[in-house]
Amino acid sequence: MTPPSRHTPLPWGAELPLVGRHTEFAALRDHLSRAIAGHGRCVLLTGEAGVGKSRLLAALVKDAESRDVLIASGSAFAVETGVPYAAFADPLARPLRAMDAATITLLARGAERDLSAVLRGLAGIAATGTDDADGEAVSKSRLFWNVTQFLTRVAARKPLLLVLDNAHESDASSVELLHFLARQVADTRILIVLAFLEDTRDEHTALRTAVRSLTTANEATRLRVESLTRADLTELLERSFALDADDAAHHAAGLWSHTRGNPFFVEESLKALSAAGKIRMSGDRWIIQDTLPATLPATVRDAVLQRLESLTPDAMKVAELASIVERRISLALLERVSGLDALALADAIDMLCSRRTLIEHRTETDAEYEFAHPIIQSTVRSTLTAARERVLHAAIAAGLEGIHGAAAINHAGEMARHLLLGRDAGIDARTLRYLAAAGRDALARRADREAARWLADALEVAEQCGDSDEATVLVEELATARLRLGDAAGAEDGWRRALALADARGDQEARSRLLHHLAQLAARAGDAASGLTLLDDAERAAASIPRNDLVIRIGVARAKLQQALGRRDDATRTVTGTLATAVALNDTALLARVHQTALQLYAWTGPARLARDHGAQAITLASASGDRTVEWSAHWAMAMLEGFTGEGHGVSPHLRAAAALAESLASPVLLAMTAEIEIEHASGIGNWTHALAVAERTIPLARAVMPNSLLPRLLVWTGLILLERDDTERARALFEEAWTRSGAERSTVVGEFSEQPLGNVHNVILAHTGMGTYCLSHGEWERALDLGERGLALADRFGYVAWSIHRLLPMMIEAALRTERYDRVETLTEQLRRHSTDLGHRLGLAWTAAAEALLARVRHQAPDAAARLLAAAEELEAVPFVFHAARLRRNAAQVLEADGDTAGAIRELRRAHTVFVNLGAEFELRGLRNHLRSLGARPPSRSTLPGAGSLSGRELEIARAVARRLTNKEIGAALGISTRTVSTHLSNIFAKLGVDSRGALADAVREFSDPDA
Repeated sequence: MTPPSRHTPLPWGAELPLVGRHTEFAALRDHLSRAIAGHGRCVLLTGEAGVGKSRLLAALVKDAESRDVLIASGSAFAVETGVPYAAFADPLARPLRAMDAATITLLARGAERDLSAVLRGLAGIAATGTDDADGEAVSKSRLFWNVTQFLTRVAARKPLLLVLDNAHESDASSVELLHFLARQVADTRILIVLAFLEDTRDEHTALRTAVRSLTTANEATRLRVESLTRADLTELLERSFALDADDAAHHAAGLWSHTRGNPFFVEESLKALSAAGKIRMSGDRWIIQDTLPATLPATVRDAVLQRLESLTPDAMKVAELASIVERRISLALLERVSGLDALALADAIDMLCSRRTLIEHRTETDAEYEFAHPIIQSTVRSTLTAARERVLHAAIAAGLEGIHGAAAINHAGEMARHLLLGRDAGIDARTLRYLAAAGRDALARRADREAARWLADALEVAEQCGDSDEATVLVEELATARLRLGDAAGAEDGWRRALALADARGDQEARSRLLHHLAQLAARAGDAASGLTLLDDAERAAASIPRNDLVIRIGVARAKLQQALGRRDDATRTVTGTLATAVALNDTALLARVHQTALQLYAWTGPARLARDHGAQAITLASASGDRTVEWSAHWAMAMLEGFTGEGHGVSPHLRAAAALAESLASPVLLAMTAEIEIEHASGIGNWTHALAVAERTIPLARAVMPNSLLPRLLVWTGLILLERDDTERARALFEEAWTRSGAERSTVVGEFSEQPLGNVHNVILAHTGMGTYCLSHGEWERALDLGERGLALADRFGYVAWSIHRLLPMMIEAALRTERYDRVETLTEQLRRHSTDLGHRLGLAWTAAAEALLARVRHQAPDAAARLLAAAEELEAVPFVFHAARLRRNAAQVLEADGDTAGAIRELRRAHTVFVNLGAEFELRGLRNHLRSLGARPPSRSTLPGAGSLSGRELEIARAVARRLTNKEIGAALGISTRTVSTHLSNIFAKLGVDSRGALADAVREFSDPDA
């Protein structure tokens, strides 16, 4: 900044030069440069009040302007903490409104409805409703995801700098959204800078939680702004008043002893000295008489008050009005409420702006004013008496209503606040109207804290007004808001109160709906039995109306609770009865829901045939009714089922359909859940690199949107791959986190599961599988078996046999074999065969065959053990589950060696070696290579075959046979396998190599070579 000339007086409102901030400014510029290059970041700028954070932000914005960056800069205000997303949306309003409607629509990609909940008034984004087709409010995670994706696409066109000053004054919804966005910007061209007071005593919980989360996860950089030093003040005086070095140092010492280098206090003190004549021009030079503490204001507040005392009454009146409005106050509003004529108002505004009490911002149709610093605003507001403040709020409410007319209801939050603070002892319907509208708007926009606040105020007013009908509705809505905030007890109290009101007026529909809410609440608390009792009452109320659609919804909920209690037969009967009711009602959407519920029931408990039948029906009906969420759920469950039952070729089509639906719904929850299936499928078919890449981008998303539901399972799937890649420390950390997040430790007392709040039982079982596998790999076989027993008890208790088949029982069988507990091996193997047969679980049956072969060898020295193990390996490869197939080939090699077939052992070890190398399975590879050396064989190269991807040994044989133009029948005959198995292998090969025809596969094969071919 250029220092003033010796001949130019320093104006009253001049801005002092930016000094002592070189390090901080350089850090901010560096983060901006990195964001421009695609490495986004969140910076938390902290420091005490008046330390100069705002000046740094202003300098950063000016620098960004010269670098062709899209700038969204704003400030939060204490008076608007109840306005949902105000602090987030206001900075973005100006740059986004400069875009045309077509561009906004293109970047929104169908998410206009969600964007309108946050970024209101933008071209191309109409403020439509936020209800899904099933009547449920749009999920907060989807809303946040769509806003984040929209801004990411905006930044892809032009780097985005999002600056929010005074973030400690933000509304809770803005903080939540900023927290979500900050966790997703790492690979974007977005820089977020939040400035806030770090020592504020009333810092709201949302900001404190967000800051702790971001810094703990290293997703934000904290940059503290310190007070100015004596040297900084010396430089400031030299540059501002053209003093020589000694004179500047002398006055800087006095100034620092009083202000301790706080820049705002320094500036206010210099202005006070100037007003008192202690700093003045003499000829062409500045004279500073003294800067001793005795001549200066005692506090920052005193300095501001001293400035305010010199204002005219009209200017002070305008400042008072500006101090209590949301954000900036418009000229139009001042004209309505100030009571001043046009000239007097202009003079008052001129005085305030010339002294930098207010700053003017021009708009296309009006002008707006804000305080130059929040300290000035809070000081002005603190001078108001309660009576004066009430009068001003009432006047502003009337003025806003006059400006907006019939559209004032669209500003319900702003109106309600001023009416509440400006009301007399009496309560009127006008206040209630705005309060209720503000609460419902916030609830629809998922601004739950603000919704709870407004709805509670509205309920109080409704009760005082004697409006019982409105009070009944508000009680239910308030309960919903409290539940979203995690206040289950508050939600239950509210719904029970609403239930009493519904009973008093004989409203059976409301009774059924509220009992349904309470049942789901009981299930959340782990009390599924009470939930079923409440559902019985809800069904009786629905049947008395009659409302079969409610009966069906209640039936779906009942089946899920019965399964949670392990009452498989009851759940089956409920699904069957509910399906009959849905068929009679002939409601396509409800039918789709019932079939989808049946699909999930039978997917876990079997038989698989029934699950597939219901899944096909659910997909068809959901597509016909346009219910994409149910359609996604059906495809997701079908992909899971096909993977569990070893029908690998059936996973990909459902996985692709689920991914497309999740993308079209723009739901981060559905995208993350779809990614879970993709990770486990890629792990099974041997594409570990892809599985880890998907996990790397999905785990941060799951931490943000599903930390206690999906995240534990993702951690286990990822940990299992890392464990075999010998990244044991990282794997253990993931298993331990999954264990903690799932609440697995609470599953210690078998027999009391129905009373214990276990949370997500699926996660608890998987947590046991993960920790058990870790212990198994480290030789802690007894511990592995113990963990497996606990996980198996849960799976059996709740009827989730699919989890016991998938990895858990095989892990336990291996642990029991290691400890030579052969009776337990036999029992577990029988259980694995029984469950696998019931569920039609091809993978489980292959594992069963392997376990039976190993048991026959160790117990009875069966001579055909090696052949049986290799047959099981073939079946696992056909599923495909290539890693475990390769492990079986290692087992078979050990048996072959014991039988004296060294050549056969080496052959199978080489086949397994190819798979382990392609997978990067270092843990298994080390032992296998040592085994080869012990047999006198030289281990093959550890490098993967270029272009071969992660093909298993058998898949390589089949790929080369295709390149030789053999038919499936000829390949099967040559390799001693069925034509169907060849077809299954080919489907897996096509998926791994990304080819879609035999010709393309032949071309791919020619790109790599194998010395043994």
